[in-house]
Order: sequence, then structure tokens, then C-alpha cells
Amino acid sequence: MHCLLRTALVLIALCLSSALIAQDFSNKGKDFWIGYGNHVRMFTGTPAEQMQLYITSDVATTGQVTIASIGFSQTFSVSPNQITTIDIPRTAALLDDGLYNHGIHVTADKPVVVYSFIYVSAVSGATVCLPTSTLGRDYFSVNYTQRSNDPGSYSYFFVIAADTGTTTVEITPSATTKGGKAANVPFLVTLQQGQIYNVLGTISGNSGVDLTGSRIRSLNNGSGCKRIAVFCGSGKVTIGCPGTGTADNLYQQMYPTATWGKKYITVPSLTNSNNIFRIIKSDPTANVTLNGATVPATTGAAMLVPVSDRYGVTPVSTEPGTRYCDCEL
Repeated sequence: MHCLLRTALVLIALCLSSALIAQDFSNKGKDFWIGYGNHVRMFTGTPAEQMQLYITSDVATTGQVTIASIGFSQTFSVSPNQITTIDIPRTAALLDDGLYNHGIHVTADKPVVVYSFIYVSAVSGATVCLPTSTLGRDYFSVNYTQRSNDPGSYSYFFVIAADTGTTTVEITPSATTKGGKAANVPFLVTLQQGQIYNVLGTISGNSGVDLTGSRIRSLNNGSGCKRIAVFCGSGKVTIGCPGTGTADNLYQQMYPTATWGKKYITVPSLTNSNNIFRIIKSDPTANVTLNGATVPATTGAAMLVPVSDRYGVTPVSTEPGTRYCDCEL
């Protein structure tokens, strides 16, 4: 299974980087900031989850992975079109709501592609990582209805300060947080480079709040708006399955709103009869159409759009002057 995953990651990495370069936005770079996101095993059961970085490139290069707060530093080398795996110590995990110093810094002499993978047994989630050069200052969290077959499964997001100096971040959670922050009430956090602020939603038994639509943005503190990285997901969540018989952790780095577009064509899966999309609007007044029909607005920034025609393509667009982003979960 891991061998197949590594082969797939190489192919996806090279295809993604080529496509994104054409848009002047690439997942290939020489500097990355990453965090060890939430997993249900941080709160319940054994064995503990693990985190790995998969690093690949189309050229030979060397680099380093550092986590200054725990004294971790590991050099690496990459052969063309091969994957180098780095095991991340669990002492870098974001174990609860609040402030951490555990930013994972990846640097390379020549451009590389980085994937982050958090797993235990069959409960696994992975994300492509975005280089620092592509990071922005305004983000929304994209999660899902929080239902799981395990207690201690939280909806979450976290923000990492990527630039030197002091970064001021405004966070507006869409639901009440485990740390006691109220829904839709902005609060400020101050971060230094590599620091992380982790936000968990509240839970009750195997269910919890959905943090989709939470806004995370960098504010001008007198020295400009600093770049930030934002990741979101769930410690364990079931998506598109009857009941809660199966579930995985969800782990995804978000794209800044400045990179969002207005028109998309979706490609449905071959065997799944129902594809689920979450469409996020940076402007709540935006009109979104699906196959030419207007999608009714819902409360807040997030809209859930079920797509059941598995054989057709689905054009999705917004009216001029608005932006949105969609993420298939």
C-alpha cells in the first residue's frame, strides 16, 4: 500500500507542479511551513498516530527539515523522480487548542514537492504542501459535518506564521471552539515565525461542530500584512458513507483567497454515485451557478452542493466580480 502511495504521489506531484506553473502558482518550491495536524489518536486509543513528509523532485537536490522548538533537524537528499521520506517526531504534534512553537520548516537547495501524511493503521489523511512563496494573508477553513465512529474526533484548523517578525492574525471561528471562543466573534493572536495557533471545535460524544467558513487573516500591525499558512480538517470524520461505520482523519492545506477563481468544471468519480462539493464564497453576496442554475445561498460563507450525476461534467461559476473556491472532500 505504501509503495503504491509513493508511486502515485510522484505522478501527482509532477502533474500538479506543471499545471500550476502555467497559472504562475506552483506547489514546487524551496521553502515550506507545515504543522502536525490533529488526529483522533491524540485523544483516544492506541497506537499513537505518526506523521511523515514525502519529498520529491524532478532534479537531484538536498535540503533540511527543522523543528526548532524540539531541537529536531534532519538533512535529506532527493534523487530525480524518487521520494524521500522524513519521520516527524510526535513531540511536534498539536495536541490541543491553543498556541504552539512547533512549525515544521522544510528548505531545499533546488525546488521540491512536499506531501504531509498523518496516519495510524487505516485511519490516514494527507495533503499537498504549498511553498512559502505562494502563501497569502486571507483564508477560509473547509471542514465537514463532524460525525465519527470514535469519540474525541474534532473539527480543526491551524495557522502558521511564515514570515520573520511579528504576525498579527484575526480568527473568526464559525462555531464555538474547544478553547471557549464564541462563534462569529473575531479574536486576535500574535505569532512569531514558526509559531502555530491551533483551533479545535467543540464535541459531544461522536459528533461535533463543523468549522467550515471560519476566516483566518493576517492584519497589518504597522509593518505590513505577513504571510501565513493555514491547514484544516478533522481528527476523524465520515464523509459520504451511510451511518458512521467508516471514517478517516481529514488533513488539508488551504489556498489563500487571492488564488481563488470564478469558473470550474468538475469531474465526477467513476464508481461513486454521489460526489460532494463544498463551495466557499469570499463575498457572501456572490451568485453561484451550477449547470446554469443558481445555487441558493445558505447561512454564513459555506454552501454544501451535492452532485449526483456521476457521468457528466459540471460547470460551476460565479457572477463577475466575485470569487469562490471549491474543495472536493
